[in-house]
Amino acid sequence: MTSWVVSDSGIMLSTYLPEKYSPQAVALLEEWTRQQTQIAAPALIKYEFVSALRKSVARKVISADYAANSRDELLAHEIHLMLDDDLLRRAYELATQLNRPNAYDAQYLAVAERLNCEFWTADQRLFNAVNSHLAWVKWVGSFTPETGNPNYITP
Repeated sequence: MTSWVVSDSGIMLSTYLPEKYSPQAVALLEEWTRQQTQIAAPALIKYEFVSALRKSVARKVISADYAANSRDELLAHEIHLMLDDDLLRRAYELATQLNRPNAYDAQYLAVAERLNCEFWTADQRLFNAVNSHLAWVKWVGSFTPETGNPNYITP
């Protein structure tokens, strides 16, 4: 039986970009690899990779060469991409139920719901908005590499 997790682009990008929660993102990906957990995401994740890396170059956070190498590695990462009309409809329904202004982030929620797995996000605002309704939504900032416990944050 395949073990699944849905990851947003923020977690994946944090392994390449200098973000506040980069250490947790790296540790989380290592944990998924160790446990042979398959990563799934809506197809839009690859567009987000390219856009975020380009923005980081424009803001002079990273070099163009580093961005190109990171882009290629992220695009080659083994991620099960999902996109179909039923998933898009469900994302719209979830966004409506959760009173979200758009259905963009709800694409990830719909994938995790379909696979009956956790959804990990680097977007704390999204997490705060939905976690009281969806216990399977997890925030990278609550993951501790030492314990793997998503409920304890190291000071």
